Amino acid sequence: MGPRVTLAFGGFAALAVAIGWFLLSSQVAHTDVSTAVSEALGAILIAMIVLSVIGAIRRGGTDE
Repeated sequence: MGPRVTLAFGGFAALAVAIGWFLLSSQVAHTDVSTAVSEALGAILIAMIVLSVIGAIRRGGTDE
């Protein structure tokens, strides 16, 4: 995969996680909007960390 495809996939995955978490939090758990947004931002952070670790493992952990 090229770098643009990988970047697009990572962005789409983070956005999907955030939207899903927001809907789950606001509709199912009935939290207020500000809490649901902050939880969704936290979900984006976790998704980006996981994708970063996967990318580092795939590259072999070298910074060349």
